[in-house]
Amino acid sequence: MIKLQVKVISWPFIILTAFLRVLQIESINTNFLELAAFEDFLRSEHLSQVLVVRGADADADGGGGGGGDWHTECHQKLLANYRVQFYRPGMSANFEDLSFRESPRLAVLVLNFEHILVRRRVLGVASEAGYFNNSLAWFILGSGRESLADEQLIEQHLSGYSMGIDADITVALRSPDNTSWNLYDVYRINQQVPTPLMIERKGKWSASGGYQVMENFKNTLVIRRRNFGNITLSGSTVLTDKPPGFDSMEYLADDKQLLQLDAMQRKTYQLFQLVERMFNLRLVIVFTDKWGELLENGSWSGVMGQVTSRAADLAVCPIRFLLDRHPYVQYSPALHIAYIHFIFRHPRHSHISNIFFEPLSNQVWWCVLVLVTGSTLLLLMHVRQERVLSHVESRLSFVWFTILEAYLQQGPAPEAFRLFSTRLLISLSGIFSFILMQFYGAFIVGSLLTQSLRSIVSLQALYDSNLAIGMENIPYNFHIFNSSIPLVRQVYAKKICRAGEHNILTLQQGAERIIQGRFAFHADLERMYRLLLDLRMDEGQFCELQEIQFDSRYDAASIMPRGSPWREHLAHALLHLRASGLKQYNDRKWMVTRPDCSLVRASQAEVDLEHFAPALFALVLAMMASAVVFLLELFLHWLPDFQWRLGAMST
Repeated sequence: MIKLQVKVISWPFIILTAFLRVLQIESINTNFLELAAFEDFLRSEHLSQVLVVRGADADADGGGGGGGDWHTECHQKLLANYRVQFYRPGMSANFEDLSFRESPRLAVLVLNFEHILVRRRVLGVASEAGYFNNSLAWFILGSGRESLADEQLIEQHLSGYSMGIDADITVALRSPDNTSWNLYDVYRINQQVPTPLMIERKGKWSASGGYQVMENFKNTLVIRRRNFGNITLSGSTVLTDKPPGFDSMEYLADDKQLLQLDAMQRKTYQLFQLVERMFNLRLVIVFTDKWGELLENGSWSGVMGQVTSRAADLAVCPIRFLLDRHPYVQYSPALHIAYIHFIFRHPRHSHISNIFFEPLSNQVWWCVLVLVTGSTLLLLMHVRQERVLSHVESRLSFVWFTILEAYLQQGPAPEAFRLFSTRLLISLSGIFSFILMQFYGAFIVGSLLTQSLRSIVSLQALYDSNLAIGMENIPYNFHIFNSSIPLVRQVYAKKICRAGEHNILTLQQGAERIIQGRFAFHADLERMYRLLLDLRMDEGQFCELQEIQFDSRYDAASIMPRGSPWREHLAHALLHLRASGLKQYNDRKWMVTRPDCSLVRASQAEVDLEHFAPALFALVLAMMASAVVFLLELFLHWLPDFQWRLGAMST
C-alpha cells in the first residue's frame, strides 16, 4: 500500500520533469543538442564514465572563463548523472592518463573529429595505443556535406587509424538542417592486414525522435560481426607424438586413426574447424614441439612464444591455466578437460583359504565335525544290534567307511542293514550332507561372482603398497609432482625416481607395464585406455584397472595475445559450441568405449588354480601322509623277520 501511494504521488513530478526537459532541449543551442544525443547514446549503452574531447572551440576560448561556463552548463543540464572528464588538445594532461584504464567501459565523446589537433593528439594517440577497441565506446561528432557521401567522408578521415573488429565507434554526422544526426558504425575486420574500413548505417538521432537504431544493432557486437570476410588468421599448436611419415596437417585433422597420440591437440582442432565456418575465416597452422616455458631472457618458447610474439593470433591447442602465464596472454573459456590419474591393475586377494575354507565359519566346521563323530558312534551302536540279528561286520573301520559313504551321498547296499532305525540314520545323514554341499557350493560361486573389495584407493595406500610407480615423460607431469604436498613429493622422489629403476616412461612403455601387472602409471586416462585396448588387453584385465586421483582435473583453454581483438569472438564461439552440444559431441568422439565389467565378471567366473590350490594342497598332504603310513606299515611287517634273521645269525 505504501509503495502504491509513493507511485501515485510521484507521477505529477515525473510528468512535470519530462515537460520541463523537452522545453529545456528545445531552448538550448546546437552544441547542447549534440550533448543530448550523446546522453541518449550513454543511456542505450549503459555507460556511466565519460571523457569529453573538445575540438574546434578549444582555440576559441583559449582556456579562459568561457570554457568554464561551458563545462558548468554541461554538468548542470545534461551530464549531471555521469562521471565526466574533459580533455582539450594542448592540455598538460595526456589523453592516455584520462582513459580510466582498468575500469568499466569508458565513453569518449569527440566533438569535432575533423579538427587537426583532435586528429593528431587524440585519434592518432588512440590508434597507436590500441584504444580503438570495445573497452572504449567512441561517439564521434561531425558535419555531413551535400557534395560528399557520409561514407566517403568517414573513410577520408578515419581510414588511416588502426582499429580491429572489436572497435566500438559510432560516428554521428549532422544533417544539413541541423536538427538530426545520422549514425554510423565503423570498424575494420583485421588491423594487422590492410582491410577496407567497414562503415554500416546504424540509425538516426533527432530532438523529437531521440536515439533510434536499426533492428540489427540491438544484437551484441559479436553477433553483428560474425562474417570475417574469409580473412586468414594464424593458429599455433604443438605436436609431440607424430609418427614419422605423416603430413602434419593431415595428421592434425585426422579423427579416425592413432587417436591416442596428440589427442588433446587433434581433438580441439576439430572445434576450431567449426569456428572457421562459423566466422568465415581461414586458419593457417603454425607447428611447434613445446607448449611453452619461460626463458631466462624473459621470453617464451613453444606455443606461448609464438602467441606472445604475435607470430600466431591464437592457440588451437589447449593450454593449461597457470598463474605465471596470465600476465602474458588472455585465456578463452575452457576448451578441454583432461583427467590425469594413476592407473594400475589392482592385485587380487590371494589368501590360500579364500575359496575353500572361508565360505563356512569355524563354528560351522566344528559343528559338522561333531555331527559326523556323533553319527559314527550312533551307527556303531546300530551295527552291533544288526550283528545280533544278522551277520553284519562289526569292526570300527566298517562303521567309519559306512558313515562316510552316507555323507558323500554314496550309501551302503540296501540289504546290508535290516533295522529301520539304521536306515533312517543313514538316510538323514545323506540329506544333511546334501544340504551342506549345496550351501558350500553356493558360497563358493557367490564369492567368485562378488567383486572383491579394493584396498588401494588413495595415494597414501598406493605409496604404502609394494607396487612400482611411474609417470609419463611429459612436461605437465613434472609440474604436477612439483607440489607443496609432502606425500606427492615423496611419491616422486622415493617411488618414481627410485634408485636403480627407470619409471619415467613413454605412454607405450607405461601401457605395456600396466598389462604385466603390479605397476601404477600416471597419465591421461583417455589416451591410456585407448592404448591398452589397442594392445589387446583382455576384458578381464581391463576390469581389474583401478584409478587414483590426487590432483584436480586438467582444465585447459586457447590463448591469445593480451589485447587481442578476437577474444570476445572466440569466447562466443566456444560457448556457443558448448550450448549447442557440438563440444560434447566432439568429446564423445574421442572417448573410449569401455567394456561392462559386470557382464565380464558374470561370464568369466571360474575357480582357477589360485583358488583351487587349497584342495590340491590338501590332497597332496593326504597322499604324503598315506605314503608315510604305508612305509611305516612295511617297516612293521618287515621288522619281525629282520629280528629273526639277526637272532639266527647270533647263534
